[in-house]
Amino acid sequence: MDYNEWIGKSMTRQDSLAPEQLRRFEAMLNRRPDSIDEGSELSMCAHWAYFTPVHTRSDLTVQGYPRENTFLPPLELSSRLWTGGKLTFKSPLTIGTPAKQYSTIVALEEAAKEGQNRVKMTLQHQISTRGSVAIQEDQKFIYRNPSEKGAHPTRNRAMDLDPDWEKSTKPDSILLFRFSALTFNAHRIHFDQDYARDVEGYPNVMVHGQLLLLLALEAFRSQFDGKVLEEVEYNISGPVYLGEQISISGKSVDNHRSELRICGHENNIALSASVKWGYKW
Repeated sequence: MDYNEWIGKSMTRQDSLAPEQLRRFEAMLNRRPDSIDEGSELSMCAHWAYFTPVHTRSDLTVQGYPRENTFLPPLELSSRLWTGGKLTFKSPLTIGTPAKQYSTIVALEEAAKEGQNRVKMTLQHQISTRGSVAIQEDQKFIYRNPSEKGAHPTRNRAMDLDPDWEKSTKPDSILLFRFSALTFNAHRIHFDQDYARDVEGYPNVMVHGQLLLLLALEAFRSQFDGKVLEEVEYNISGPVYLGEQISISGKSVDNHRSELRICGHENNIALSASVKWGYKW
C-alpha cells in the first residue's frame, strides 16, 4: 500500500448538538445534568460524545472497527492503540447550535519496532460552528498485530514530576461501558474481557486512551475551577486496565501552564499531558 495516497483523504460529519447527549456525558462524570438545555456550553471534551460514526453491526470487524464505508485505509494490522494527540479550544460549542466536524488523515507511515509491523496514523478534526473553527484536535494511533499472551504493552516510563497535587481513582466497568456507549465505540478491548485476553493478549479490559485524558483533565478542573483549557497535548506511554488504581497528579509550570500525569501502582507513567489554560470565555 502506498500510504501517501491516503494522506489528505477526508470526510465531514454534522451534528445538531442536542442536549440529551451532553446530559449523559455529565452524568457519566458524576455531575448533575439537570441544568443542561438549549444554549448550554459543552463541557471539556464533551464533543467526543457527538459526531460519532454510525455503522450497522454487520459493518464491523471482529475487533469492533468499521469494515468499510470509511475514509480510513484498509490496514491488515488488526490491533489499534490510541497513543496521544493535541486539542486546541478556540471557542465554546453550544447546545442547539449545529456544528460540522471535518476530519482529515494528516500522517500515515510505517513504524516497525522489534521486527513487528506497525503503522502510525494521525487524524485531524476541525469542529466548526457559526462559520469558524471552535475545536481543532489531532488524534494519534498505532496499528499493529495482536500481542502474544503476556507480551502486551506495559508502563515503563518512570514518574518525572514533583507534583503540587495528587488524587487517586479506580476506573470501573460502569465508567468504561458508559464511555464506550456515549462515543458509540465498539472496540472490544474496552468491554469484552475474553476477547481482550484471548485474542489481543491483554491481561484485562483496557481503559480508553481518551478516557484517561478526560480523567486527568477532570482532576485538573477540580483543582482549578474557573479556568478554561485553551490547549492540551498528551502522550499515552502505557496502558491502564480495568480495576487498576491510578494516581492523577499535576504541577503548575507558570501562570498559564501545567503538567499532568497518570501513573499506575508502580509509579510509572501511563499518560503525560501539557495543558495551557486561560479564564472563562
